[in-house]
Amino acid sequence: MKSEKFQKTFFLTKFSFKRDWLKLSIWSVVLIGLFVGVAAKFNGLYGSKAAIDQIIKTLKSPAMVSLFGKMPNGPYTSADVFASEMTVFMAIIAAIMNYYFIIHNTRGEEESGILEMIQAHAVGRLSNLTAALLESFILNFGIGLIYAVGLQFANLTGTNANGNFLLGLGLGAVGFMFASIAAVIAQLTDNSRTATILSYLVFGIMYIGRMITDVSHPKYTWFIPMGWVEKLSTYKNNNWIPVFMMLGLSVILVTLAFYLNSHRDIGSGLIATRPGRAKASAFLRGPISLFWRLNRVSIIVWFLGIMILGATYGSVFNTIGDILKTNPMLKQLLNTKAINAANVLIIKEFIAILMIVFAALALIPGLSLINYLKTGETKGYLEIIHSTRTSRTKLYFSLFGIATITSIAVLFAGIYGLYAGGNAVMNHHIAMSVFMRGFYGYLSPLLVMLGISAFLIGWLPKLTSLNYGYLVLAFFVQYFGKLLKLPDWTEKITPFGFIKHVPVSNFDVATFWWQIAIAVILVIIGYIGYRRRDLIIN
Repeated sequence: MKSEKFQKTFFLTKFSFKRDWLKLSIWSVVLIGLFVGVAAKFNGLYGSKAAIDQIIKTLKSPAMVSLFGKMPNGPYTSADVFASEMTVFMAIIAAIMNYYFIIHNTRGEEESGILEMIQAHAVGRLSNLTAALLESFILNFGIGLIYAVGLQFANLTGTNANGNFLLGLGLGAVGFMFASIAAVIAQLTDNSRTATILSYLVFGIMYIGRMITDVSHPKYTWFIPMGWVEKLSTYKNNNWIPVFMMLGLSVILVTLAFYLNSHRDIGSGLIATRPGRAKASAFLRGPISLFWRLNRVSIIVWFLGIMILGATYGSVFNTIGDILKTNPMLKQLLNTKAINAANVLIIKEFIAILMIVFAALALIPGLSLINYLKTGETKGYLEIIHSTRTSRTKLYFSLFGIATITSIAVLFAGIYGLYAGGNAVMNHHIAMSVFMRGFYGYLSPLLVMLGISAFLIGWLPKLTSLNYGYLVLAFFVQYFGKLLKLPDWTEKITPFGFIKHVPVSNFDVATFWWQIAIAVILVIIGYIGYRRRDLIIN
């Protein structure tokens, strides 16, 4: 490639850091604080052999293997427990962070017309893409280095400098690998929405593949890039090969992204958007049908994707719910009916863990739809609608209604996938009513979270990204709270913490109705603010 294609790359990289410094700082502080903060607590949580033995039994169960990955062989220390619990989780967060920055800084800038103005000057064809990748590279490995240094100071039992830097740089490598994946997909599509959908589709396929192979055939996890981060064998074998594999794949993907970028026009993608109809459909008569039309592909992908994820988790029910495999002596002590009841209880416990996963995932498309009242205004997309006789009332409640229905539908899809996938492999079926206890239980906190987003749209539109941060906090507290032995009061800082352990416990009607009341109040207050505030025009 000619050097002219990279002209002003370092200038654009400097500019990107200057423009994104606040977002980069927030992401860095949150990730480093989370990782190092948890590491600092681990000697206190799992400093004794009894505590380690207890948590290892949990982490080695098929349910936990599907969530966190397969544990290496023992003996185990506090450092081994930390690496097992945090590696896959931090890799997932790294993927989300890199997808956001790469798609926003490449395809997003083309879509908004900013790149066209930049390239009207003496700027190379590949400079903007290179600057985005350089920013991501520095961000990921900068955070990774601080992870490693933080682990040195945390001084977990069983750690060593080699393992600390392997884990830190390994997480940096997996983050940059996902940045490279997003860079390629951004060249294939002609809009940021499709690029985001396809990127997460690739991530979802890899995650499901990792989960299936970890539970059934761990050696096949080597064929899945998402699974390479597990193969680091941190503090055991300290295997650096997966790091070089991730970097090698990243180099190939970056080269492919450069090639694709050089063979397309600005603003276009190699996968062109299908032209619309010459005349609008009779159903395209209002904001509801318009927003459905704009987001239907995304909504359908979320619905089917979560259903498939649910079915995949359900497909391991027969492994999770077979206590005789882990304790054959029980066959001599219990009759068949008692064993079946114990198996069902174990599966219910697994479903209870998965409920927060499905609730968090179901909220993402809903929050994104509500936030369109801000992003659509900022980009000028809603200006045409505002110039018509469509009232703000209709606009507000149309988007909130679609967002609510979407999140509820996606939550149900995940639960139905669990039901269908589980009963397809089990000899003794679990009634749908058991799964529906989980659905009803998490319906009210889901609506409260959407209500908070509606409130922010009305009164604090510049802070709408806080709803994603609050969702991450809720997920972390519910998902890791017991494993990290967080104080009981931390559960109550999010609406999910008031929900009983469904479906192990029965659905709490009282909690359901007072949370629904709070959600309605938040929506009404948000509507009042939306009616009163000025439109956001940049």
